[in-house]
Amino acid sequence: MEKAAALLKALPSSKVCGSLDAAQAAASAAEEGKCWYIVQLGKSSLSEVHSALQQGCGHLGVVLVASQNPVSQLEVLRAMEYGGVYVASAELEKPGECLNEAATFTSGPSLVLLAEAAAIKGDERWTAFRYDPRREDQGGCAFVTDSIRVREEIQGFLSRESLLTLVAKKSLPSPNVGDAEAGALSEGLAAASKTVTILYSSDTGHAEECAKAVARQCRNGGYAGSAVRCATMDSFDVGALSSEPLVVFCVATAGKGEFCGNGRNFFQKLSDRSDLALNDLKYCIFGLGDSHYWGKGTEESKFNFAKPARDLDNLLEKMGAQRMMPTGFGDDQDVDQYHTGFAEWKGQLFSRLGVDKADAAGGGDDGPVKTDEQIKVETKQLRGSMKESLDDITTGQVPFQDTKLIKSHGSYQQDDRDLREERQKMGVENAFSFMIRVRLPGGYCTPEQWIAMDDICQNFANGTLKITTRQTWQVHGVLKRDVKNTMRAMNKACMDTVAACGDVCRNVLCTSRPDVCSKELHAEILHYTYDIHDHCLPRSGAYHEIFLMQGDEMAEKIQVMGSTPVEEEPLYGLTYLPRKFKVAVAIPPSNDVDLFAHCAGFIAIIQDGKLLGFNVAVGGGLGFTHNNQKTHPRLADVIGFCKPGDAKYVCECILTVARDFGDRTGRKHARVKYTVEDYGPKWFKEQVVERLGFPLEEAKPYAFEHRGDLHGWVKVNDGTWSCGLLIPIGRVKESSRVCIRKIAELLKGEGGFRMTCNQSLVLENITDAKKSQVQQLLDQYKVMHSKETTVSGMRRNMVACVALPTCPLAFAEAERYLPTLVERLEAVADKVGIAQDDIVIRMTGCPNSCGRPSMAEIGFIGKAPGTYNMYLGADFVGKRLNTLYAESVSEDEIIKILTPMFAKYAGGRAKNESFGDFLVRQGIVKAMKDGRDWWTTPEV
Repeated sequence: MEKAAALLKALPSSKVCGSLDAAQAAASAAEEGKCWYIVQLGKSSLSEVHSALQQGCGHLGVVLVASQNPVSQLEVLRAMEYGGVYVASAELEKPGECLNEAATFTSGPSLVLLAEAAAIKGDERWTAFRYDPRREDQGGCAFVTDSIRVREEIQGFLSRESLLTLVAKKSLPSPNVGDAEAGALSEGLAAASKTVTILYSSDTGHAEECAKAVARQCRNGGYAGSAVRCATMDSFDVGALSSEPLVVFCVATAGKGEFCGNGRNFFQKLSDRSDLALNDLKYCIFGLGDSHYWGKGTEESKFNFAKPARDLDNLLEKMGAQRMMPTGFGDDQDVDQYHTGFAEWKGQLFSRLGVDKADAAGGGDDGPVKTDEQIKVETKQLRGSMKESLDDITTGQVPFQDTKLIKSHGSYQQDDRDLREERQKMGVENAFSFMIRVRLPGGYCTPEQWIAMDDICQNFANGTLKITTRQTWQVHGVLKRDVKNTMRAMNKACMDTVAACGDVCRNVLCTSRPDVCSKELHAEILHYTYDIHDHCLPRSGAYHEIFLMQGDEMAEKIQVMGSTPVEEEPLYGLTYLPRKFKVAVAIPPSNDVDLFAHCAGFIAIIQDGKLLGFNVAVGGGLGFTHNNQKTHPRLADVIGFCKPGDAKYVCECILTVARDFGDRTGRKHARVKYTVEDYGPKWFKEQVVERLGFPLEEAKPYAFEHRGDLHGWVKVNDGTWSCGLLIPIGRVKESSRVCIRKIAELLKGEGGFRMTCNQSLVLENITDAKKSQVQQLLDQYKVMHSKETTVSGMRRNMVACVALPTCPLAFAEAERYLPTLVERLEAVADKVGIAQDDIVIRMTGCPNSCGRPSMAEIGFIGKAPGTYNMYLGADFVGKRLNTLYAESVSEDEIIKILTPMFAKYAGGRAKNESFGDFLVRQGIVKAMKDGRDWWTTPEV
């Protein structure tokens, strides 16, 4: 203390006072110099010192003397937060210039920490520094240090936003030090800027999620909301980079090492700007990729892994920008895919920015801040803010939480990905619209309902109807302002979208072929299909309140269909299911519903024209994630037999086991198939029987012989006719839409329509008197409906999901491309004489497998635009998965691969042998015996 007093008294115009109050009083009256107060460093003294500093008196000076170790410099640093304060830290025996600078600083108070040599002896992290705001006014750096090592608390503090208001210059000199820790000081200073801009390039949303996570953390860590910007790379003006203090990039990889669509133009423009000087820009990059995407260990995979991120890093460095921290990488091959690398990288970033202690569980509009499970619990039985969101006319989209919620009401928010780039250039939001899916158990509707849907697609959607693999309709392109009107129009036709999507029991399927049994028996089985479906429906009145109730007279009403909505779902509770729950009912010999691809399946057992009951299957599902070996397709196991009237209760028990034991920690592992796989079919059956209260009988014999649709006319046992139409890829448009509309008008009051799981349509209950008129319309509009008009066996059996441009998950085309590929393959098949042979060919734009490609004899799953993984060898009746044959193939490569296979099949197949069975018998691929072998069964 005496040493410090002697040093201060030697300064010109300085006065040392015995108390802080005395120093404050003297400083208030002083016209020059400093009035000093010396105090021992300690918690009790710091509180009153900070109070005095906040008053901002320019003639006040405080010296803190540290005589005991360890010495914390954090409280001294905090004095910078008040603005206009001189702050320094030095050894008592070697104060250097700090006391002279402090004495002459009269724009505000001065605070100096002087540490005795004994207190910091051996402390290599001790950092002597000086912070003088006057240096900024002269164009210099306010904060300087001559220390070799920089302690962590100083690095962290310098990165905080509290310092951003004080450091006006965007370029801070790096100290001349020789180790990584000292060099990190300049990196910490580089992070000190008034704003942070986060730019992302993303196709599937992963890079976008990373970017939004950074934005949330910054906002919740102290950055002003307006100081944090998060946007696509293409929406940002490249010329403005030079004025940005700090930009964080999250960059995904598309195609063969290419930028995603919403980042491609940014990179190109930046590459063209050789005149742009980015010396003042600090940046960091997180790149996403898959190190095995083009084959494990291949040079192509190595070269293309996160290539856009690496290219951007190299370009920015060449243009003079300063890398704030090493580039991070997220690899889909890691245990948790890109999350593993992102967790490590963001931890370093948040520490550099001083926001690592913040809770990012709220705030902002930057995307998912809550898990799906939280959203389900907190939205009052699926109500949330949906009603208000749909009424908001200022935007074409709904908030993120409501995009999750609206799925439970049969709709998905989408945008036209073909238009993203153009709209971003224009500075307008994406072309948002909604897909709406109808609940239609068994796929049956009346002619009147078909006409209603035709009107709806014309008035509110894109003028087409999509028949899905879930045996129902979807309408696409519905604008937000029309969502409620669309739902109401469906309701007027006695249809709704309840449970068509979401974590509930979805639309229950039933075999559509009229030739598998008598009409009466088919109707009976359809009746039990309805029972299963209705029994497992959600009971919340949210759908009716949000979409159907309208007008002032309805504002106070809560009664829906004669009953008051319950506070909690009897089957689903507050959390509903971990994931979607799919159910199918099959009538042998037809497996047109792909029964083994479902969470729960019921196989009708018919003997002597009577329905005995159903074999019960559990644990099917086809979705997986590219190169994530914790995910895989799985076919269902048959676990027993039940009576017809018990089917709905058995389904309930399967559902509740999934509800209680399904994985709610990761949605990629949440389907029923993983619960069965993890616990075993035997255990799962025991759980079902325990809840059921009586045992399941042993499964009874059955046989599936085919799974294709009816094409052409067949007379049913009651004398009426049915006709199967081929609707390519399920898209009802143009002439086929006109034709079917006219047929619906013709069959009003007597006919029926049944959609198929292969995306086609069966006309039913057609009398002899109307048959010729229907035939005339089919011929007039050239609607494919017979072996001759359906062109080929592959065309009759092709299935594809919607994919681009509206599906946000798609990596590649499917619906818009498969017919083109099939046309080329038809030419090959025709040359070797197998054009009319039924071969199941399917394609999806991503591995979520909505088009069930894993059960196709020839299956394609998109990996990048124009690039697919090719799977071969499933059986014709849907009881065996296919096997990966070739990765990342293009159209020409597909033709090259299949051409010799078709020739071999034509000349070497056994009698009635299907293409998939032939490939396995010939050893071209190995049979996929179990879904768990999806990643290990090699090509032959």
